[in-house]
Amino acid sequence: MEIYSKEGTLFAVQIDHLPGECIGQVVDVFYQAGASNVQVISTVTKKNRPAYIIWIDCREERAEQVERTIVKELHTGGWHKIRTEHRYLHNEIHTKEITLCYGKKTCRTAVLAKHFLGGGIRPEHDSVASLKRLIAEEFSLDTDYYTLYAFVMAAILNPDSGELNLEILGETSAGG
Repeated sequence: MEIYSKEGTLFAVQIDHLPGECIGQVVDVFYQAGASNVQVISTVTKKNRPAYIIWIDCREERAEQVERTIVKELHTGGWHKIRTEHRYLHNEIHTKEITLCYGKKTCRTAVLAKHFLGGGIRPEHDSVASLKRLIAEEFSLDTDYYTLYAFVMAAILNPDSGELNLEILGETSAGG
Protein backbone atom coordinates (compact mmCIF):
# COMPACT_ATOMS: atom_id res chain seq x y z
CA MET A 1 0.00 0.00 0.00
CA GLU A 2 1.49 3.30 -1.07
CA ILE A 3 0.72 6.37 1.02
CA TYR A 4 0.95 9.83 -0.59
CA SER A 5 1.48 13.26 0.96
CA LYS A 6 0.74 16.86 0.10
CA GLU A 7 1.14 20.12 1.95
CA GLY A 8 -1.94 21.63 3.51
CA THR A 9 -3.23 24.12 6.03
CA LEU A 10 -5.52 23.47 8.96
CA PHE A 11 -7.27 26.31 10.77
CA ALA A 12 -8.67 25.85 14.29
CA VAL A 13 -11.17 28.50 15.34
CA GLN A 14 -12.89 28.62 18.74
CA ILE A 15 -16.23 30.45 18.74
CA ASP A 16 -18.32 31.23 21.83
CA HIS A 17 -19.97 34.45 20.69
CA LEU A 18 -22.12 33.38 17.72
CA PRO A 19 -25.41 31.46 17.75
CA GLY A 20 -25.67 28.06 16.08
CA GLU A 21 -27.56 29.49 13.09
CA CYS A 22 -24.51 31.58 12.19
CA ILE A 23 -22.19 28.61 12.55
CA GLY A 24 -24.39 26.36 10.40
CA GLN A 25 -24.56 28.76 7.46
CA VAL A 26 -20.82 29.47 7.45
CA VAL A 27 -19.86 25.87 6.60
CA ASP A 28 -20.93 26.33 2.97
CA VAL A 29 -19.17 29.71 2.84
CA PHE A 30 -15.89 28.04 3.78
CA TYR A 31 -16.33 25.45 1.03
CA GLN A 32 -16.94 28.28 -1.44
CA ALA A 33 -13.73 29.91 -0.21
CA GLY A 34 -11.77 26.77 -1.02
CA ALA A 35 -11.94 24.58 2.07
CA SER A 36 -11.48 20.87 1.44
CA ASN A 37 -13.19 19.90 4.67
CA VAL A 38 -14.97 21.72 7.48
CA GLN A 39 -15.76 20.18 10.87
CA VAL A 40 -17.79 21.90 13.58
CA ILE A 41 -17.46 20.48 17.08
CA SER A 42 -19.79 21.54 19.87
CA THR A 43 -17.99 22.16 23.16
CA VAL A 44 -18.19 24.03 26.48
CA THR A 45 -15.66 26.73 27.32
CA LYS A 46 -14.86 28.97 30.29
CA LYS A 47 -17.75 29.96 32.55
CA ASN A 48 -19.68 26.99 31.09
CA ARG A 49 -20.41 28.86 27.89
CA PRO A 50 -21.52 26.78 24.91
CA ALA A 51 -18.99 27.08 22.13
CA TYR A 52 -17.81 25.58 18.86
CA ILE A 53 -14.44 24.56 17.54
CA ILE A 54 -14.29 24.80 13.77
CA TRP A 55 -11.60 22.87 11.91
CA ILE A 56 -11.07 24.10 8.35
CA ASP A 57 -8.78 22.04 6.13
CA CYS A 58 -7.57 23.48 2.82
CA ARG A 59 -4.81 23.34 0.25
CA GLU A 60 -2.02 25.82 0.82
CA GLU A 61 -2.99 27.92 -2.22
CA ARG A 62 -6.50 28.47 -0.76
CA ALA A 63 -5.36 29.35 2.79
CA GLU A 64 -5.40 33.13 2.29
CA GLN A 65 -9.00 33.13 1.01
CA VAL A 66 -10.13 30.81 3.82
CA GLU A 67 -8.41 33.07 6.36
CA ARG A 68 -10.20 36.14 4.96
CA THR A 69 -13.46 34.20 5.33
CA ILE A 70 -12.66 33.46 8.99
CA VAL A 71 -12.25 37.17 9.63
CA LYS A 72 -15.33 38.22 7.65
CA GLU A 73 -17.79 35.53 8.74
CA LEU A 74 -16.76 34.55 12.27
CA HIS A 75 -15.83 37.96 13.75
CA THR A 76 -13.21 36.35 15.92
CA GLY A 77 -10.12 37.93 17.40
CA GLY A 78 -7.82 34.98 16.83
CA TRP A 79 -7.37 31.48 15.45
CA HIS A 80 -4.68 28.88 14.85
CA LYS A 81 -3.10 28.28 11.45
CA ILE A 82 -1.30 24.97 11.29
CA ARG A 83 0.76 23.83 8.33
CA THR A 84 0.10 20.15 7.78
CA GLU A 85 1.13 17.19 5.75
CA HIS A 86 -2.04 15.60 4.40
CA ARG A 87 -1.60 11.83 4.10
CA TYR A 88 -3.84 9.87 1.75
CA LEU A 89 -4.28 6.76 -0.33
CA HIS A 90 -4.57 6.96 -4.09
CA ASN A 91 -8.14 6.50 -5.24
CA GLU A 92 -9.97 6.09 -8.48
CA ILE A 93 -13.52 6.99 -9.40
CA HIS A 94 -15.47 4.12 -10.90
CA THR A 95 -18.70 4.48 -12.86
CA LYS A 96 -21.44 1.87 -12.55
CA GLU A 97 -24.24 1.91 -15.13
CA ILE A 98 -27.56 0.94 -13.57
CA THR A 99 -31.18 0.61 -14.57
CA LEU A 100 -33.80 1.84 -12.12
CA CYS A 101 -37.06 -0.11 -12.21
CA TYR A 102 -40.38 0.78 -10.63
CA GLY A 103 -43.57 -0.80 -11.86
CA LYS A 104 -43.40 -0.83 -15.63
CA LYS A 105 -41.15 2.20 -15.83
CA THR A 106 -37.36 2.05 -16.18
CA CYS A 107 -34.63 4.66 -16.30
CA ARG A 108 -30.90 4.24 -17.12
CA THR A 109 -28.34 6.22 -15.19
CA ALA A 110 -24.87 5.92 -13.69
CA VAL A 111 -23.52 6.15 -10.17
CA LEU A 112 -19.98 6.95 -9.10
CA ALA A 113 -17.91 5.25 -6.42
CA LYS A 114 -14.51 6.05 -4.95
CA HIS A 115 -12.20 3.04 -4.83
CA PHE A 116 -9.21 3.39 -2.52
CA LEU A 117 -6.26 1.43 -3.85
CA GLY A 118 -5.26 0.42 -0.32
CA GLY A 119 -8.69 -1.17 0.07
CA GLY A 120 -12.25 0.01 0.42
CA ILE A 121 -14.89 1.42 -1.86
CA ARG A 122 -17.80 3.74 -1.24
CA PRO A 123 -20.44 5.58 -3.25
CA GLU A 124 -19.75 9.24 -3.95
CA HIS A 125 -22.05 11.52 -1.96
CA ASP A 126 -22.95 13.77 -4.91
CA SER A 127 -23.80 10.72 -7.01
CA VAL A 128 -26.20 9.35 -4.36
CA ALA A 129 -27.77 12.81 -3.88
CA SER A 130 -28.28 13.16 -7.65
CA LEU A 131 -29.81 9.68 -7.79
CA LYS A 132 -32.20 10.65 -4.98
CA ARG A 133 -33.38 13.66 -7.02
CA LEU A 134 -33.69 11.55 -10.18
CA ILE A 135 -35.85 8.96 -8.40
CA ALA A 136 -38.08 11.72 -7.04
CA GLU A 137 -38.49 13.29 -10.49
CA GLU A 138 -38.83 10.13 -12.61
CA PHE A 139 -40.77 7.86 -10.23
CA SER A 140 -42.32 10.28 -7.70
CA LEU A 141 -40.62 8.38 -4.89
CA ASP A 142 -39.29 10.21 -1.85
CA THR A 143 -36.62 7.94 -0.39
CA ASP A 144 -34.14 8.62 2.35
CA TYR A 145 -30.45 9.06 1.61
CA TYR A 146 -29.26 6.21 3.86
CA THR A 147 -31.45 3.58 2.16
CA LEU A 148 -30.41 4.78 -1.27
CA TYR A 149 -26.74 4.74 -0.24
CA ALA A 150 -27.16 1.07 0.75
CA PHE A 151 -28.82 0.31 -2.62
CA VAL A 152 -25.94 1.95 -4.49
CA MET A 153 -23.33 0.16 -2.37
CA ALA A 154 -24.96 -3.19 -3.16
CA ALA A 155 -24.95 -2.40 -6.89
CA ILE A 156 -21.29 -1.37 -6.79
CA LEU A 157 -20.17 -4.47 -4.89
CA ASN A 158 -22.04 -6.85 -7.18
CA PRO A 159 -20.45 -6.69 -10.64
CA ASP A 160 -23.31 -8.72 -12.15
CA SER A 161 -25.96 -6.34 -10.81
CA GLY A 162 -26.96 -3.51 -13.07
CA GLU A 163 -30.53 -3.07 -11.91
CA LEU A 164 -32.08 -1.41 -8.88
CA ASN A 165 -35.66 -2.47 -8.22
CA LEU A 166 -37.31 0.46 -6.46
CA GLU A 167 -40.47 -1.44 -5.50
CA ILE A 168 -39.39 -1.69 -1.86
CA LEU A 169 -38.90 2.08 -1.79
CA GLY A 170 -42.46 2.58 -3.05
CA GLU A 171 -43.79 0.67 -0.06
CA THR A 172 -42.19 3.07 2.44
CA SER A 173 -42.24 6.26 0.37
CA ALA A 174 -44.56 9.16 1.00
CA GLY A 175 -44.99 9.35 -2.77
CA GLY A 176 -45.78 5.61 -3.23
